[in-house]
Amino acid sequence: MPPSAGVCRRGLVAALVLCVGLVATRAWTQSLWQEEEQRFRVGLKLFPAVLGAVEDLEDKRTDSGNLEIRVVYEGSDAVARDAASALRGIGRIHEIPLNVETLNAEALDSDESLLAGVFVASVDVGAKRLRLWSERHRALVFSPFAGDVEAGAVAGIHVADRILPFVNLSRAKRAEVQFKPFFLKVARRYE
Repeated sequence: MPPSAGVCRRGLVAALVLCVGLVATRAWTQSLWQEEEQRFRVGLKLFPAVLGAVEDLEDKRTDSGNLEIRVVYEGSDAVARDAASALRGIGRIHEIPLNVETLNAEALDSDESLLAGVFVASVDVGAKRLRLWSERHRALVFSPFAGDVEAGAVAGIHVADRILPFVNLSRAKRAEVQFKPFFLKVARRYE
């Protein structure tokens, strides 16, 4: 074998190892791709309005008078911590104080707390989980990521020529989450 072939092979192997390492790093940190990041940022801005459009929101208050919000993630919690910080900055919805905490998806699977809302901060948490969380907690499960409303989240965002709230009416009904009529007039519905 000529010496240049060995160098080429080693370079190819090094490039392959680098690519595998980058993919593994991406999977480990669960960072968001650019489109996902944009949806995430828009979702953070829209989530308080969607939660505020839930009828009888005051019935979701805990004994301490707060609305419990969980920002759920898988893998790294970096994105979830950013979301929780942004939501804490809102402080209140309809004059009701928010208590915002991050929680691993696996922990939320078995959590029994009274929640007003769940903000999904990771891509691909799974349709079964989205449905489980909304029904178990009778809460608004909001995911800004493409395909999650169709998969079982109660609400999210619809991106087309303009950005609209996106509501899964059958999931909302199963979760016993009712939205105010004015909100449903502007929201895109998935039935």
